[in-house]
Amino acid sequence: MFKLTVLYGHPTDPEEFERYHHEIHLPLVNEIEGMARMEHGRFLSNADGSEPDFYRIFEAWFDSPEELHDVFASPAGEATWADLPNFATGGVTLQISEVESAVPVVWHSATRSRHAAVDALQAVEPHVE
Repeated sequence: MFKLTVLYGHPTDPEEFERYHHEIHLPLVNEIEGMARMEHGRFLSNADGSEPDFYRIFEAWFDSPEELHDVFASPAGEATWADLPNFATGGVTLQISEVESAVPVVWHSATRSRHAAVDALQAVEPHVE
């Protein structure tokens, strides 16, 4: 799998960003065909509780890099890209990654709080192959 990650910088007017993002931009995104999965969210904080480095995130998953290219070269994909300057006043950072592993995680109810989840993640050593 391949993933496009869009990181939105902090906008000059968060209220207007949210209005435009939900009422105009996301309907454009929903017209795009060919994504295996997509998700979007708003950052709450960095892991240490400080202000997040970015404001929002969007991720789109694809079966191949060619599909990623084809999707965003389509008329719906081009319209979506062209719309970014209309509301992303804090800029955008684009990243493309190859997903090496995607494993569902089941959290115990006692670890559902954001701080407990961060503590749990920091305690886990990375898997080395």
